[in-house]
Amino acid sequence: MPLPARAPAGPPVPAPRIAPYLFGFDRAEAPAPGWLTELYDASDLRFAGAYIDGPPVAGNPPGSFTISARSPDRHWMDRLDAAAAAGWGTVFFYIGYSSPHDTSAHPSTHPPAGQPTQERGRLHAQHIKTIIGTRNPGWAGGVVMIDNENSARLDLDSRAEQPMRDYYLALCEELTLPGPGAAPPMRPGFYLHSPVAVPLLRVRPDLFVWDVEIDVFDTGTTDTVVPPFDPAHPTRIEVGEPHTSVTLRPTLVTPPPGGAAPTWNAWPVGRQFRFYVGHMPQRGAPITRVRRSLTPTTPIDFDCSLVRNPAFPVAEPRVTAFGGRPDPQVVRGTFAEPARGGDTGSPPMMLLHLLGLLRAGPHPQSTPALAVEPDAPIVAVPPERPAVVFSQLRGGVPVEWRLQRDAWVRTVLPTLTGIGARRIRALAAARQSDRSVHLFTVSSGQRLYAQRRTADGPWSEPAPMAGDLRLHPFGSPAVAARGRTVEVVFLDRESRLVNAWWSRGGEWPGKAHTVIDKAAPLLPGGALVALAPTRDDLLALGIGRDLRLHLADYRAGRGWEPPRPLGRPEDRLTPHARFAAQVVTPELVEVCALTHRLQPVVYELRLSEGVWQSADPLPLPAIPPRPPRDHRPPARESPVEPAYGWVFNPFGDATLGRTTTGRSFVAFSAYTGGKAGGRAAVVSRFLDGNEEWWLYR
Repeated sequence: MPLPARAPAGPPVPAPRIAPYLFGFDRAEAPAPGWLTELYDASDLRFAGAYIDGPPVAGNPPGSFTISARSPDRHWMDRLDAAAAAGWGTVFFYIGYSSPHDTSAHPSTHPPAGQPTQERGRLHAQHIKTIIGTRNPGWAGGVVMIDNENSARLDLDSRAEQPMRDYYLALCEELTLPGPGAAPPMRPGFYLHSPVAVPLLRVRPDLFVWDVEIDVFDTGTTDTVVPPFDPAHPTRIEVGEPHTSVTLRPTLVTPPPGGAAPTWNAWPVGRQFRFYVGHMPQRGAPITRVRRSLTPTTPIDFDCSLVRNPAFPVAEPRVTAFGGRPDPQVVRGTFAEPARGGDTGSPPMMLLHLLGLLRAGPHPQSTPALAVEPDAPIVAVPPERPAVVFSQLRGGVPVEWRLQRDAWVRTVLPTLTGIGARRIRALAAARQSDRSVHLFTVSSGQRLYAQRRTADGPWSEPAPMAGDLRLHPFGSPAVAARGRTVEVVFLDRESRLVNAWWSRGGEWPGKAHTVIDKAAPLLPGGALVALAPTRDDLLALGIGRDLRLHLADYRAGRGWEPPRPLGRPEDRLTPHARFAAQVVTPELVEVCALTHRLQPVVYELRLSEGVWQSADPLPLPAIPPRPPRDHRPPARESPVEPAYGWVFNPFGDATLGRTTTGRSFVAFSAYTGGKAGGRAAVVSRFLDGNEEWWLYR
């Protein structure tokens, strides 16, 4: 019988809103360092908005910059490092131009006659980079939110706003380039009403967004005297429910007028939700008698976020699979608050825990003297049964833990004097069949460095690999051991996919490399994964500029096939999350990723007649929003519990592993918000079977 006609597709629907789990504040002038430390200890606020300002770029008149961008009295640039040492994360703001056609923007942000232009956009980007390079070089590569003060009515697709759109895009492009001089590249983002960003996200899908959506305001204004905290609390300032209930909205990126590209959801890093013109703490509040240095301050803007440090937006917890055991195990990295107190104190750091479905531990040791850097990557090798875990100490110094008879042995790797690690940390490792281990990092000069040790020998000093080739400032390398060869894939400065390698018996680490593809189809800062299913095959996976998963594959005797998209055009991933892949058999590879709707999916790559092919991705079940009525919590000593109400973080990790019984499992960074306060955790499940998601405690 003939099939009934399909109903016409309705308009695209955005993904459901999600709750944040972290809160912060911003204000034009930086408070004193002592006040910031006191507020950190007396509140649940965990990040602060910092305004980038400084003198004009040499040779340019002051009028080429907004008053706020060249203002010398905000003091944020002087207090960044002290705030970070106290535990604060940072979200950078830079006040450039806003449209004069929308009266909501203050006249001081309006461009002068003849502006905005693309040239002025590039100049403002150079202004940002010069300020960071000369005053705060330790923040190189951070995300900068370009401040747009217009209302949600601003239409950057309109003809009248084309100069403003071109100004913004030129600013973004220049911001990602090195220079002038030693000024570092920075990553572009926008502070604005998120619907305004749609024309910009079409061109640059990896833009970061800080949404502006005010939840409470007094009549006739966008400000309010209503605080998002309980002013009567005697000792704490707790922002969140029940004093405010905020959510994060995705931006539905639709095609341009007349276009037909699939829509997708762009998730904000955070949101500004209240312009508070009262005092924090309020005058006469009980807390002012307990913490006398916490003097009432006004005004304060309140924000929420999905990450602890929006300047380097990596979600907690960090996680890597620890497979090859009877039960699914992971190594988790969580942020540890700083402890005040001189000799007994400790800096902000990351604690590592080995967690399993059956039991936890032993845990890799992290101490104040050798503190693992917050949000540093975690790598475990070999992937089929890890025995070694790597991370990075403060300053990006690599550190190794070897699991020996149920105990970890820690080694700090040697470094080169004068060669520092890139601030956007990068770490990749592989172990060969002779048990030699190779580690790869990226320097602040964007060069690839390699280190190695034999099975039980000492570590070598870092040595440059791939000659003088420079990596893209935002990308990270991926590595796989293929027979006698260690294969590294990465994006170079021009965003081209490159393969460098070293083979046993050759000069180490060698200069050999080849450009796989000159078309640069991958996102420059997106995740990369490398695998070697056989001695003859090497696979490189990345996220394309079209947000689809891409595969480039090498076969001995044939060479490289350039990256090609997998799945359907609408199978788009979220651009800032990591994804994971693992070899199941020489003919089967599993890939797990997070879509733009925060749906975990699995791709199966199969080798057929010498070609790696993939069917459409299969969705994994969602995490239930709440437990069933007959749910009984597990015993207190259980290492896991069923996951209910948790949200996959679009800026988080994903990892895959296999147990000794041959079952694959996946783990994601996730979080929960609500009245009980935000929490981050690792959620996991098997890829097969009917088990639900579980949470590692």
